[in-house]
Amino acid sequence: MFDLRSIVIGIVLMLRKYTCVNITIYQETNEEDYINGIGALPLIGLALGFFSFIIASLRYLFEGFFISSVVLLYYCLITKAVNIKDVYGTFNYYFNKEYCKDTWEVIILVIICLMYYSLFRIVPITSLILMPSVGFSCMIILSQIIKGDLSNTSVLKYCKKHHVIIAFSLSFIFAAILNYKLIISLSLTYMAAGIIVSRIDNKIKDYPVSIEGCIIELSQILFLIITYLFKF
Repeated sequence: MFDLRSIVIGIVLMLRKYTCVNITIYQETNEEDYINGIGALPLIGLALGFFSFIIASLRYLFEGFFISSVVLLYYCLITKAVNIKDVYGTFNYYFNKEYCKDTWEVIILVIICLMYYSLFRIVPITSLILMPSVGFSCMIILSQIIKGDLSNTSVLKYCKKHHVIIAFSLSFIFAAILNYKLIISLSLTYMAAGIIVSRIDNKIKDYPVSIEGCIIELSQILFLIITYLFKF
């Protein structure tokens, strides 16, 4: 049943989880609110990407390297870099390199930031609008491919088939509106992510909560790389 109150609360919960927007909720929340908020993640991603697009548009007036650094700064601030940190958390969970923990954390974070810094400058600015939405949508879609234990996750374990349909449909609609060529890179991103995860999933029994942010970040980078390589 359509419950507008629950949907609004769910959106607020997703904003608090994935962005620096900290709206106070004066009502009690429940699991259903959280589940309803998952369907809004592609729209939240589109909103995040829209402001990246505005900043990136200034690269026609200012030096590209400077604008790229500003876009990266905005992205880290608006998301609290929570997903970037989850990439390190996931690698540390599986490889557990305690003897050089700090070193690996720095290396991983630097590589991710350098990838973004380079790609923000060379991809079409329309792809920056779609990028966060692709990350959220890819995470939701992959929830149906992963067969391992997702009980430790906070979003993946709640993803249902209707969430996948919403994420899949909205992401392709956004791509068609913004730049029809991005439909190809979007398709290739989902296909590549699906193949990689299905191969890895056979060897993994359980997933940490940080796997969600890791999927979001890596799928976003993969989307930008494919977009650049195929000159979309």
